Amino acid sequence: AKIMNKTIQKVTKDIEEMSFNTAISALMVYTNHLSSLKECPSEAAKVLALLISPFAPHLGEECWSMLGSEESLAYYPWPSYDEKYLVDDTVKMGVQINGKTRGEVELNKEATQEDAIEEAMKIDKVSNFLDGKDIKK
Repeated sequence: AKIMNKTIQKVTKDIEEMSFNTAISALMVYTNHLSSLKECPSEAAKVLALLISPFAPHLGEECWSMLGSEESLAYYPWPSYDEKYLVDDTVKMGVQINGKTRGEVELNKEATQEDAIEEAMKIDKVSNFLDGKDIKK
């Protein structure tokens, strides 16, 4: 649900701003996500067909009919997104030692500095570089 809502928001915004390349890029990312699933939910496939239709109307219509819809997708409303799914719960943070990135950790937004250090120490590259040394920053 999260990636679907983010894709709807991105494509909608990009079409309004006439940034068609980035809208198509977002659709490719969404398509890759759906193809990685064992089974694609029909709602997700319908959303993809609707989002593709401004760029490839014949393809959108063909997919729409394959998904079991009798009437044209032109009569169906543009998909809307839910704001609550657009907020990320986690952040990715690079771990640097001596000015070079040695790894990356994914942390909860409310994580403390101690939590970040603890997660960073779990990375082999980081723990090897810090073996017995003090952390300054």
